[in-house]
Amino acid sequence: MNLYAEAGQLQERGVPFAMATLIAAQGSTPRNTAKMIVKSDGAIVGTVGGGLAELYVIREAVAAIRESRSKIVEYNLNSEAADGIEMLCGGTITVHIEVVAPKPRIVMIGAGHVGFAVAKLVDLLEYSLVIVDDRAEFANAAKYPMAAEIICDSDFEKALTQIRIDGNTYIVIATKDSDLPAMQKVIRSDAAYIGMIGSKRKVHIVAERLRDEGISGERLQAVYMPVGLDIGSETPEEIAVSILAEIIKVRNGKSGLSLRELAKPGRD
Repeated sequence: MNLYAEAGQLQERGVPFAMATLIAAQGSTPRNTAKMIVKSDGAIVGTVGGGLAELYVIREAVAAIRESRSKIVEYNLNSEAADGIEMLCGGTITVHIEVVAPKPRIVMIGAGHVGFAVAKLVDLLEYSLVIVDDRAEFANAAKYPMAAEIICDSDFEKALTQIRIDGNTYIVIATKDSDLPAMQKVIRSDAAYIGMIGSKRKVHIVAERLRDEGISGERLQAVYMPVGLDIGSETPEEIAVSILAEIIKVRNGKSGLSLRELAKPGRD
């Protein structure tokens, strides 16, 4: 398969991979220029010259994917050198390993005012967006041209079965009157983040219903109800900022504290 076609398909499916590119070569190296896709399980498409050096590149690429960190590596292909690898061709190669991570997928359940504000920010961040709503006048391509997918169905449970939910999926629930059915459908999923807009009373009612249905307290604690960071948001746009800020915080594993607070003496 064409290397770039494969890369496009992996990105479309949300699969992380590394692109290894031979950027410099000296001596009797196997190839002067080459590219190779390396997947997280070590499977490859293409080549950077073969041999033991390529096995080293694959190993480094798999580690780079795991660490989400691109890198440049250099190998001495002289078996007699102290830092060399067992190859007879001699010379050195330098390889750039670029990790290509999938874009976060934001599933916005509810296409009202807050949903629209969230969608505009998602577009600005260049994340992937899925819109789910039961109202055709809201969930349509004219209103949401930035959405990769729009699902309009009065049955939220049925609608949500059409969406791939994995560890790269971030779900925001803000429906007119279907928050509980939506939450019931997604709470057992592998989503990296599930958040729901709501008052303290609404959050309590939804949590109690879910608890009655066998959802553990630990799982409920992992859900963000109410959604967003405490920044005093009032308008749909401000609420969207607080939601996306929280999603970014969760995705990056950070505290969400002010950088000024983190810079104070005594903080690591």
